[in-house]
Amino acid sequence: VMHANSVSDLYNVVGEDFWSATWCNSIAFEGGEHGFDFAIRTPCTPSRWEDYDAEMAMAWEALCNAYCGENYGSTDFDALENDDILLVRHYQNTYNFMPLSRGSAVVGFVVMLGLLLAANMEFTGSIPQGLQVDWEAILNLDPISFVDSVKSWLYPSLKVTTSWKDYHDVASTFATTGSVVAALSSSDD
Repeated sequence: VMHANSVSDLYNVVGEDFWSATWCNSIAFEGGEHGFDFAIRTPCTPSRWEDYDAEMAMAWEALCNAYCGENYGSTDFDALENDDILLVRHYQNTYNFMPLSRGSAVVGFVVMLGLLLAANMEFTGSIPQGLQVDWEAILNLDPISFVDSVKSWLYPSLKVTTSWKDYHDVASTFATTGSVVAALSSSDD
C-alpha cells in the first residue's frame, strides 16, 4: 500500500472497492493527538456539520486576519507565501470535511482560485495531467505535506496581479439568473 503512486495502484493492491480515512488536524478543537478522523464516505450527521462549521469558521477567520492584516493589498509574492499556506490549509480542510464528489472537488478548487485572485494572485497554469488535487489533500496528513505536494506546479503558475480590479462587476455583466447559468454552462470542449 505504501508504494502505491495512484488510486489505480492502490486499487490493484487492495483488490476490491475500499474507503480511506484521513486525519484532520484541528485548529478549532485542540488537544487530540491526531485531531479528528474523517472518512471519504462522509456521514451527513448534525454533529459532523457542526464540527465542519466550527473548523471552517476558524480557518476562514485565520485567512481573513492574514489577508486583511499587514499584507493587505500586497503584490509581493514572498510576503504573501505564508498567507498562501493558510489558504491551502483551508482548501485541504474543505476536501477532508465535505461530502466529496467530482463536482464538489471542482467547486473546492474554484473557490481556492477565487481566494488566490482576491489575494492578488492569478493562477495561470493548469493541474498536471493525471493529478487529482482533492486526493492530494485527502491523502496528505497535514497542511504542510499538502502544500509540499502541490507547490511544485501551483506556485510557478501564480502571477501577482491586480488586473481583477478592472473586471466588470458580475451583477452588471450577468443581469439575470439565466445569463449566469448560461455563462457557467459554457465550455470550449
